[in-house]
Amino acid sequence: MTHDVIVIGGGSAGCVLANRLSADPRRSVLLLEAGPDFATTAGTPADIKDATYAPYTYDWGYRSVPDAFGNEVPVPRGRVIGGSSAVNVCVAMRARPSDHDAWAAAAGPAWGYAQMLPLYQEMEHYPYGEEKYHGLGGPYRMTLGAPADLGRHAVAAQQAGARLGHPEVADFNAPGAPGFARTPLSAADGIRLSTAIGYLNPVRDRPNLRVRGETLVDRVLFRGTRARGVRLATGEEIPARHVVLSAGAYNSPAIALRSGIGDRGDLTALGIGVVADLPGVGRNLTEHPAYWNVHAAKPPEAEARSVFGSVLSVATGPDEPDFDVQILPSAAVPAGSLPEQFVPRAEHHPTGWDMVFFVSCVQPRSRGSVRLSSPDPEAAPVIDLGLYTAADDAERVADGVRLARRLARTRPLADLLADERVPGPDISDRELADTVRRAPAHYNHGSATMRMGRPGDPTAVVDADGTVRGVEGLTVADASVFPAMPRVATNVPAIVVAERIASVLRERLAPRD
Repeated sequence: MTHDVIVIGGGSAGCVLANRLSADPRRSVLLLEAGPDFATTAGTPADIKDATYAPYTYDWGYRSVPDAFGNEVPVPRGRVIGGSSAVNVCVAMRARPSDHDAWAAAAGPAWGYAQMLPLYQEMEHYPYGEEKYHGLGGPYRMTLGAPADLGRHAVAAQQAGARLGHPEVADFNAPGAPGFARTPLSAADGIRLSTAIGYLNPVRDRPNLRVRGETLVDRVLFRGTRARGVRLATGEEIPARHVVLSAGAYNSPAIALRSGIGDRGDLTALGIGVVADLPGVGRNLTEHPAYWNVHAAKPPEAEARSVFGSVLSVATGPDEPDFDVQILPSAAVPAGSLPEQFVPRAEHHPTGWDMVFFVSCVQPRSRGSVRLSSPDPEAAPVIDLGLYTAADDAERVADGVRLARRLARTRPLADLLADERVPGPDISDRELADTVRRAPAHYNHGSATMRMGRPGDPTAVVDADGTVRGVEGLTVADASVFPAMPRVATNVPAIVVAERIASVLRERLAPRD
């Protein structure tokens, strides 16, 4: 059988595409996911149904190449239906109007905020904030926890922020000045609301939609420069009229490279025939660098419902049009419950509880890359995150840690904390930038490895509609096509990218009668 559309990757974007493209019963859609497919919420294991962060259970197991100090870091990506929306921390942040300004400048006016707002409204169910900014009845349900859900320590952090001049923001996902806001979440009643739950499960009974889990794709097949289907790692070939890559910022470029799309020299060195010479494939990898600033916390009266339920957004650069640093203050959590690589266990912990300030530079200048080690689809791509290759990024993360330290010294939060554990009181503010460089961490927001751009942009891989340059019948729709890194968690931006590109494909791919 020749499918009208094959979507590679059943993650945050792929589930959106499967829903939207199969809405016309005359169009046959096949969704391929490398990880397991849990077909119903009831059949979903608790560790990914629960709204907690458990990225290593259904994960690709990727690690970055060592940095200048020999540090490797995990690069968690969901290998499961729902992708990373099934394993992340459920943060549901829209790209800012300033981000859309940058997207429109790079890729065209269709990506501007005013043009994209109706898609945000169509995708979401968010019964908070002003109606002119939000939608009801969409497949992506978003919630906003009550202040009591944050826990006493996170509430005190917001009160300390107000004393330092950082205003409360009622609606993070509406335009406006930055400040302290409760974090919108893709979770409700303790249940994670991945795109598999919101977009895919309600339409699984469509006879024109088929979902295959545990199906690893090797490459896209071409007849000349026209995509004609896919080859699986098993050798099975599946024909299609159109192929959509939605495998994410690491696997979409890896599949494109194995398919003969990328830098001619790199492909030739690996013995891969060249279909399209596009040097931008796998280049421009952008990630939000981060640091875990940890304080021993006095025990809470009760554990909070939300670990990271609020966010402080600040501008540290004098020329920033919007914020460039985010600080997520955690609730007080039992010592040892957070990732040991970033929050080390203490043999003699002073309180038995920790509070973390997760600090990130959300407008980094550093760039990395995704390359192939071999044409073998089972081989992990070579991921160079490039963290802190631009020195300013470490300085801005350090600025965020300095602010976190000021919050920790400000009442009422100061009354709830004991000693700083990471980096510790022996590290002065002047030493923070170097300390940050030597302890690389990130926000799990890899992006822009197949970025879109205007005609004539030599680094762009796809056009403003996600169409891969130099070939026919192949589209990319996921975080890899971001023309510039948004200054927010990337799940909602990836979903709205899929919404827009799906709307383009619905018009272009006329169903067969």
